[in-house]
Amino acid sequence: MKLTVLGNTGPYPGPGGASSGYLFESENTHIALDFGSGVLANLQKSMSFSKLDFIICSHLHSDHIADLFVLRYALQEKSAELPIYAPSEPSLEVASLYYKEVFLIKKITEELQIEKGNLTFTFKKLKHPFLDFGTKITDGETTFLYTGDTSYTPALVEFAKGVDVLLCDAAFLEDCVSDKHLCVKQACEIANEAGVKTLILTHLAPFEDPDKYLKKGKKHFSGALFVTEIGKTYELKALADL
Repeated sequence: MKLTVLGNTGPYPGPGGASSGYLFESENTHIALDFGSGVLANLQKSMSFSKLDFIICSHLHSDHIADLFVLRYALQEKSAELPIYAPSEPSLEVASLYYKEVFLIKKITEELQIEKGNLTFTFKKLKHPFLDFGTKITDGETTFLYTGDTSYTPALVEFAKGVDVLLCDAAFLEDCVSDKHLCVKQACEIANEAGVKTLILTHLAPFEDPDKYLKKGKKHFSGALFVTEIGKTYELKALADL
């Protein structure tokens, strides 16, 4: 399993950047996790959008779905349909995904389990102003979890137990308590409490130096720590073995 960063900032991209989006691959399976502004262009540096098996949207804020609205034109040109797994609310944002009728919209719930090749996908409701689901993916050997956007919730600690690699919202560099996002310290504390082996911080502020996130995180996390970088590919089993 490997993960390529297509976008990593929020709530908007900086110069030359892109907001949230990640390409998850395993054998012949290709999945996008979120699809924010700039993600479609960066995806095509790695592969054709037509090779995507499906897209998982953690939630429906614009910085996580903006490029879906241009992807649909590309799909329409190829007369293609693409499954999109997304929360069922807010209803206005869900309704907008049906335009052009190129997406097959499937509802994410905590009961949903997706089997694709050797992969199993499970979901957990987290804590954010828009309904957000964390996505856990395992091949039976290595387990990966992406939070989407979340503030602190015990549900995330429980869901992260047994996870090898955690890709975690760490929007705030400075220590704070928010009902929207985690700060770096909170992300590290959650990973420590859950026993996560490797933590990757993401959803960075576009105006902050990423090195500051790394420096801050190293003060609080006891395992292997990384900060997302657009274009970077992580071999997840290798990270699990660190």
